[in-house]
Amino acid sequence: MDGVLDLHYDLAAMVIMAVILLLLSTKKNIPVRRSYVFIIMCIVQVLVIVCSMGVQLCNSVDAFVSPEMSNRFFDLYFAFNFLSALIFMYYMILWSGRSMKNRTLTKIHMLIPVAIYTYMIIDNFIHHNLYTMSLDGRYSYTYRLQMLSAVALYAMFYGISYAIRYIDTISYGKLTAITIGGAAVVAGIIVQFHYDETFFVNFVIAVAMLLLYEVAQHPLNILDGSTQVLNRAIMEEMIKVDISDEREFELIVLAMDDFKLINKTYGIEIGDVMLMQVASFLKTVSNRGKVFRYGSDQFAVQIRPGSDSLDDVLNNITERFRHPWIHEGNSIHLSATTICTSYPEDGTTLESLVEVLDYTILFAKKKGRGSVIYTRDVDLNAMRREKAIEKAVDEAVKNDTLEVHYQPIYNTDKQCYTSAEALVRMKDENLGNISPELFIPIAERTGRIVQLGTMVFEKVCRFIHEQNLAASTIEYIEVNVSVVQCMREDFVDTILSIMEKYEVRPEQINLEITETAEISALQILQENVEKLYEKGITFSLDDYGSGYSTLGYIHQFPFRIIKLDKLMVWDAFETERAGTTLKYTVGMIKELNIHIVAEGVETEQQQNKLSSLGCDYLQGWYYSKAVPSEQFATIIKKAS
Repeated sequence: MDGVLDLHYDLAAMVIMAVILLLLSTKKNIPVRRSYVFIIMCIVQVLVIVCSMGVQLCNSVDAFVSPEMSNRFFDLYFAFNFLSALIFMYYMILWSGRSMKNRTLTKIHMLIPVAIYTYMIIDNFIHHNLYTMSLDGRYSYTYRLQMLSAVALYAMFYGISYAIRYIDTISYGKLTAITIGGAAVVAGIIVQFHYDETFFVNFVIAVAMLLLYEVAQHPLNILDGSTQVLNRAIMEEMIKVDISDEREFELIVLAMDDFKLINKTYGIEIGDVMLMQVASFLKTVSNRGKVFRYGSDQFAVQIRPGSDSLDDVLNNITERFRHPWIHEGNSIHLSATTICTSYPEDGTTLESLVEVLDYTILFAKKKGRGSVIYTRDVDLNAMRREKAIEKAVDEAVKNDTLEVHYQPIYNTDKQCYTSAEALVRMKDENLGNISPELFIPIAERTGRIVQLGTMVFEKVCRFIHEQNLAASTIEYIEVNVSVVQCMREDFVDTILSIMEKYEVRPEQINLEITETAEISALQILQENVEKLYEKGITFSLDDYGSGYSTLGYIHQFPFRIIKLDKLMVWDAFETERAGTTLKYTVGMIKELNIHIVAEGVETEQQQNKLSSLGCDYLQGWYYSKAVPSEQFATIIKKAS
């Protein structure tokens, strides 16, 4: 060292570290281990800068400092400086999201540099052998310092490589930023070692620490912005560590009931306040439990054995939701469904626990508001089958293995087949034939129904074109469309473009709306139906007499055909009252000038009775089951 006093870089570094510490002190405390380690790393780096300034003052030609004090500054500088490298190694290992339990090799790689550091630093405090002082009072470094520097670089490289190795638990963006910061520090140390005229390495480290704060430690990356509880990503990371350590825990998920109604009634701002109040309350139900934002209107509370009683926590939650939540004079009653799951009883991986939780939430919502459900009481075999069907739907859509079968519809006036219903069929290698009653609701819930529906509609249009149905007795094909499809803004353009592609006329298509899903965007649905109706495409309401179907829909939409549910038809032949209901239902619909299709016709008696009542079309196994397209084409040719 040349004895020239230059504190500019250290002063700049101190300013940066002061800013980081100020930000940390003004933000909410984040109960995550690596956040505590980051704070310690910042404090140690401040001490490094202080000692560095002391070293430069002691090494200045104009300094009048006793040798003992000068040595003490050097000893502390080296102790804190190399300690920061070890802390960084541990910080990176924590960032990997992997537990070190049962990882003997990892512990050895960590303990070796720690042991060498401890021995050499203690020895230096006794003998001051990391540096020497010449007769003129100037300091120079020894080979032991070079060895300690190599150990520090090894620790940093090992920490970074460990995080890279387990990149599945950390985002590429964050890892890249952390790696760049670490590489910059390493490069700065190497350059500083060979260029000691200006002491700038602390400034490089401070900039890297600021980068770390912004991309990895900023509360926005860890806390939910609205409720200030830990976010879903951190929850999954912490649970993975607990599972890796085989630490048992209970997980309570609180799913708010009908929270959309709260937002619509009181406004989104009040809704957000309610969520914040719920989050604040949940922080009080457990002494050591952690609270997470699990979903948009869902929270999770993790409880460890011995810290709190699960029953006590559940009782506190249930009791609180019996009372209203108050905000600015508004007394708002909230309801929540509570789901309880345990590790390892209900799942041995994060993925399996989340899968069980999500299924249980759906099950609990069907059971009723305010329910308390334990996942162990739910039929997990049904969940696994549902997941298998979900995967089968994905594969079928991806590989285009869906088949379209056609069930002829008999015209009672013309006494021949004049239309048919297109029915999608799916077969899986493992599950075999899967009923549409099973896979259609799943496809609607996952969003696959849009691709599935578009694929089926295109197959139907291709069939109409290739078989030249315009030259047969088949006037139109009924194609089922889910309300989920109909509520999409691009639905009309998609339908018209496919029809144009295969030269299908509007009168050859009748869209049959199946109400397996709840209508949530009625205005868009009405607009889409009216646009297609104006183009000449007709609509029918499926399964009238069951599900969501009501007279209201008949008044709202321009249905040309009403399809009577098969159960309604069958019941009419079982009891006199059901027969009377069917008779007057048919009469009412006919008064509205709407055509009627009776489904589920299986006997000649049913055919005769339904025809006499005035049903325009009959559909059922009495005439034909749904058959593959090739077989239906043969039926058409024989009938023509």
